[in-house]
Amino acid sequence: MQPSSPPDISPRNDLPSADMPALDPPPVATDLFLGIDVGGTNVKVGLVDGSGVLHAKASTATPPLKTPDRVFRYAIDFAIRTMRHWDRPIDDLMAVGLAVPGVLDTREFQLREVVNLPGWLGQPLRDILVDTCQRPAMVVNDANAAAYAEHSLRKLGDQSLALVTLGTGIGAGVVTAGRPHGGDHGCAGEVGHIAIEFGDMALPCTCGSRGHLESYAGAAGVIARLRASMPEDYQTNSDQIDRDQISRDLYAGQPWTPRSIAMAAADGDALCLQIIDQTGDYVGRAIGMLGQTLDPAVVLLGGAMTFGGDQTSTGRGFLERIRRSVTDTTLVQVGGNIQVEFASLGNDAGTLGAAMVAKNLT
Repeated sequence: MQPSSPPDISPRNDLPSADMPALDPPPVATDLFLGIDVGGTNVKVGLVDGSGVLHAKASTATPPLKTPDRVFRYAIDFAIRTMRHWDRPIDDLMAVGLAVPGVLDTREFQLREVVNLPGWLGQPLRDILVDTCQRPAMVVNDANAAAYAEHSLRKLGDQSLALVTLGTGIGAGVVTAGRPHGGDHGCAGEVGHIAIEFGDMALPCTCGSRGHLESYAGAAGVIARLRASMPEDYQTNSDQIDRDQISRDLYAGQPWTPRSIAMAAADGDALCLQIIDQTGDYVGRAIGMLGQTLDPAVVLLGGAMTFGGDQTSTGRGFLERIRRSVTDTTLVQVGGNIQVEFASLGNDAGTLGAAMVAKNLT
């Protein structure tokens, strides 16, 4: 239902200011869409036009806002203030999209499981969003929002795409036939829990099962495999270790992170290079399984653990290892045709995707 008048929302002193300068003011009379990307740490909002161009954005910490209605009030306040700055009527705001983490019921638009948003479980998110913003609204899983933004950027039409995010956890956003796909139970794209190893020796997963991709290629899994590969006398006789095998920084007691592993590999550390290659093999196996079931045109890699991505030789080598693993574990019609690349939209992907999903309502 499109209202005939602007939503009656006055600035609230109990909300953070959402005033931010425009990145690039839109042309006159351009339809605009509000994207809201909610995480446990930050809320990101943006005004996007129908072609997917982000014209203004803002962010604030999530915990002070707490509840869905306060988050949505912050977002619409941002939109109204920004559009007034542009001397644009609020009627040019056509719809609102919300991206949220966790298991989203795609029929009732309620979160059934979420870790970092206390008080959001079971809330009728779309109804609250419509009531707050007085605009047509849609709710989508954050990974699917990011995937849809990348899909829209590439103008893939009715083709399919999966965006695999590598970090502390591993997940994927899925777009099928040109639409975000959440699955019947909100769990589509849970590639982190694809089993890639089997038997009693398979590594345990935090979910209680064994052998899942996240146990091997999530950040904690990568670090654990590095630790397990260290020479036995590391703790007691580190001065005797071959410095060509293990990086000096790791032996100096620096924290082990995917970034430090990538830096050591870039310096030629043999063990870190081996760990990254193994990680690429594991990720490639999971993408191969995804390919055999979904058969997407494009699979993208995003998140914080791409070992430098396409900006470094280590990241490019990681990508090549994944591509090789996909080819080795799939039918030629699948692995030979999937384009496996790095994602390109970064932290704006969720906001853009939420707005572009909202555009489909108009």
